[in-house]
Amino acid sequence: MRLPLACIALLVLVAAAPAPRWDWSTADLDWLGGNDREYKESRAICARVIHAEPPTADRPTPAQAKALKGCDSEALYYGIGVKADPVKARLCAFTEKDEEVGVFGGRAMLMTIYANGRGAARDLKVATHLACGLEEAAPMEHALRIPRLQKLKPGKPFSICDAATSGYLGGACTEHDSRFAIVKRDRAIAALARQEGYAGSPLFAAGRRAMESYASAHAGQDQDLSGTLRVAFAVGAEETVRDQFLATLQALASGKLPPASAATYARSDAELNATYRATLADDAKDDRLTSGTITEEGRRIAARSWIAYRDAMLAFAARHYPKLSRTALATYLTRQRLDDLGPIDT
Repeated sequence: MRLPLACIALLVLVAAAPAPRWDWSTADLDWLGGNDREYKESRAICARVIHAEPPTADRPTPAQAKALKGCDSEALYYGIGVKADPVKARLCAFTEKDEEVGVFGGRAMLMTIYANGRGAARDLKVATHLACGLEEAAPMEHALRIPRLQKLKPGKPFSICDAATSGYLGGACTEHDSRFAIVKRDRAIAALARQEGYAGSPLFAAGRRAMESYASAHAGQDQDLSGTLRVAFAVGAEETVRDQFLATLQALASGKLPPASAATYARSDAELNATYRATLADDAKDDRLTSGTITEEGRRIAARSWIAYRDAMLAFAARHYPKLSRTALATYLTRQRLDDLGPIDT
């Protein structure tokens, strides 16, 4: 039997039609106990704005999309390391795939742009529709964010972090904040290196590499990363080490490194060794060596990484601050490591 051409065309259209995008209003909540009362308001709002797509005119042309390949809408919108350009951020966000950019890109960035009216005309219906399609958001984040978007007053800034209830979003927001801190700190380090004349020094570069290696090891091996806040803990640990690095450079430049005798250093070193042993014992007592991500070998990796960092900084200081007391710097760095390990439970 031959089908009429109109029927064939309809079948082709149906077959080619993309699957409907996930939406909070139509999501299967059986795993939450069905349409729980606390989610009814947000789901009803999403149903009302389910077709509120961004205007076609706001989307990038093929040429613009090609030029924006690999762009970073988060950096463009907030001005992280580049001049803020909300319009370019909007065009960039349309080219990003949500599953590849995480919380601060793609659909989530477009939600922020339309909610704030920076980079596109303010449109809370569009912003809400985009919020309803954030599949990785926790249910309670939907329940809080979507009604707030509907009631957002002109001029009141919107942030995806305002409704953070999950460890996933909390960690992403911590990472977002750290991007600003990294840019500010890097500028301060670069300015100090130029001022002190060691910007091109191989020993300075080696010290910085050793610091980054220690920051990574401290974040990955000294923290229990088994919980939902693991990203926040890891980012926080890395940022602490980087802040300490800048503080050390500033202390060297100002000549205000606390004085320390050989005996003072010996006491600090002994305290560090005792704290390290107590840390291992504390890990075992709290069962973190079996139930968490901390391991005895991991602790050793972090300790060896810190020693390499300490030695690299001592070599850097010996070249660029030859009059500095080696024991003073060694003691200073040891006290920082003690702070990183933190207090031990008794």
